[in-house]
Amino acid sequence: MRAHGLRLGLLCVCLSGTLTWSAENPNLALRKTPTVKAYETCHEAVVNISGQRMVTTSAWPGFDLPSLFDLGGPRYQQKIPVLGSGFVIHSNGYIVTNAHVVEGTHKIKAIFSDGHEYEAQVVNTDTTKDLAVLVVETDQPLHAIRLGKSHDLMIGESVIAIGNPYGYSNTLTRGVISALSRDIQVSDKFWLRGLIQTDASINPGNSGGPLLNILGDLIGINTAIKADAQNIGFAIPVDTLVNNIGHMLMPEELRRVRLGLSIGRIKTVENLKGLLVDSVTPSSPAALKGIRNGDLLLRLDGKPLTSMIDFYVQMINKAVSEPMTVDFVRPTDKAMNIKTAALMLASRPIPDGQALAEGFFQMSVSKLTDILAQRFRFENAYPVLIVTKVTPRGQADRTGLKPGDLILKANDNTVRNMTEFSLEMEKVSEGQTINFEILRIGIGVFGQVEQRYAVKLKAQKVKRGYRF
Repeated sequence: MRAHGLRLGLLCVCLSGTLTWSAENPNLALRKTPTVKAYETCHEAVVNISGQRMVTTSAWPGFDLPSLFDLGGPRYQQKIPVLGSGFVIHSNGYIVTNAHVVEGTHKIKAIFSDGHEYEAQVVNTDTTKDLAVLVVETDQPLHAIRLGKSHDLMIGESVIAIGNPYGYSNTLTRGVISALSRDIQVSDKFWLRGLIQTDASINPGNSGGPLLNILGDLIGINTAIKADAQNIGFAIPVDTLVNNIGHMLMPEELRRVRLGLSIGRIKTVENLKGLLVDSVTPSSPAALKGIRNGDLLLRLDGKPLTSMIDFYVQMINKAVSEPMTVDFVRPTDKAMNIKTAALMLASRPIPDGQALAEGFFQMSVSKLTDILAQRFRFENAYPVLIVTKVTPRGQADRTGLKPGDLILKANDNTVRNMTEFSLEMEKVSEGQTINFEILRIGIGVFGQVEQRYAVKLKAQKVKRGYRF
């Protein structure tokens, strides 16, 4: 009987091509290493990211120049495939990947290990940290990865990476942490700092995928490799993700609303587990309801809060003035009584960009209307902004701006109307230097002359009683 059972087990292996997890294979449990267990714990949360990116190139060899310097030669557009990786951060369909994976990418798809494929939408990106959050719509909750910590990592510690290198889905590689707190220069003006260095094999397509410890906890996001070396890869620490993803998902970042809460990790105080309130914006809805820094949020609308991401995900679909309740405690109180606050999101109106430009830069800005086009001798109105007045010896005047100048960009972002201009002015604080791209059109000896140049203006309000 024993020999017969062994032959049966071997037969199952030959016919199926896979191991039979049964009593006929008693040594399988011994072969189930920590790496295998870590993979089984989290591989369902790892996704392959694919899409298309449109690239404009020159048809003249050796003259592949950006469109800004197009000399009139033939150009053509080409669709190139984009491959990357990602992982589920919340069961409602929220996925994290690298910002460079999805930047300029169209028709983004998230493909899971079971073959299910979903169209993904970008929720928000943080290019300074190379992080992006996507969302997919599914009928069932997704398996989410477990967040670890990166402040206690050890050089030499075993790690594994799962991703989509060269399109080979759900590929696992393993290695160790080679170094910590590495800084790498991605481009002339862009650095990624404080990275984890690993010798786990990282290849194109791994970007955005998880770097895991041997317990299957997320410790980093694979982001870069050294092209001229072998087994030198870099990952963004998970603590960087945790510290930034909250701001990326805050209601204020996604919509024109106010809540005023910045939330941190789960914390336990005297058997009460909740989300730590990192900061509260003064005069915000949260502040007006008595919530303070250091409070622990226990429940939202009666449901326990499992993570900081869970809190913000529940907030994403809340409408302005929709009532909700937050149960919280204040650890500094002796009694530690549970309090309940009735919160709601408040609308955040678009600021008056014209008033801000007048106050900060002492210049008047308007859209180019028919009346202004006639006044400044333009043929007709265009969807562009125009400087209509410059206060003598003010900030704009000192940099050479003149009435009739056209504003093309502010904060390096295109502004075509007052709404876009106002949203850029909202980001300005006193003392900050702002970049403007200006177009000046004049009449010279040989006809119309166009000058495009950059101007740096320092935001400086004029104090009462001060004379220029």
